[in-house]
Amino acid sequence: MINYKVSKCKNPNGIEGTDYYSCKASKTSDYTFKELAQDIAYSTTCTKADALAVLSSIKPFVQNALLAGRRVVLEDLGSFVIGIRSKCFTREIMNEEGFLPASMIKGHTVHFRPEADLKKDIAKAIQYKRIASEVMA
Repeated sequence: MINYKVSKCKNPNGIEGTDYYSCKASKTSDYTFKELAQDIAYSTTCTKADALAVLSSIKPFVQNALLAGRRVVLEDLGSFVIGIRSKCFTREIMNEEGFLPASMIKGHTVHFRPEADLKKDIAKAIQYKRIASEVMA
C-alpha cells in the first residue's frame, strides 16, 4: 500500500489567486540494509553474514564504474547512471574565446532506471491510500 498526502504545489500556469495541489508519495518506513540481508538469507542458502558481505561489497564497485562514466546494470532490477545538470548557453557564448563548457555544469545526479518488468510488476500490484495531508478535504 502506497500512502500519499495532498499538498500545495507551485502554480504551473503562473495564474495569481489560484491554488494548485498534487499527491505526493509518503514512505511508511525504511527497508534497511540489514533487513535486506536477513531476507536474502531467509530465502536462499546464504547466511545473513554472507548476504551482508556481498551486499556491502557492491557499493565501491558501483561507485567506481559510475565515476568511469559507465552505466551499472543489475539484471532484472534496473540500472544506475550519472547525469549532469548544466546551465543553458547560446552558440555565441560557446564560440567565445576561452569559454569552458564545464563552467556551466551545476552539479550531478545519480539516476536509477528500473527494468521494464519491475515497473510492470509494481504497476499490477500497487494500491494507494490517502493519509493526513497539509490540505484536508
